[in-house]
Amino acid sequence: MKITEECINCSACVDECESNAIYNAGEEHTVNGESKSALSDEHTYIVPELCNTCKSCVEVCAVDAIIEE
Repeated sequence: MKITEECINCSACVDECESNAIYNAGEEHTVNGESKSALSDEHTYIVPELCNTCKSCVEVCAVDAIIEE
């Protein structure tokens, strides 16, 4: 899953994600206990290693900015 540039940073997907795989723009994330820098400074992003592709984020996205890769 990937969040495109159409994202308006509403954070609805962040709150919806049961896997805690979605982070706000510029926010550091953690994989296997290791902190990593943000994958995007412009819009909300999905950490591929944490995503289980349940697609609950797709359902809540107001602007259809989440796609399958």
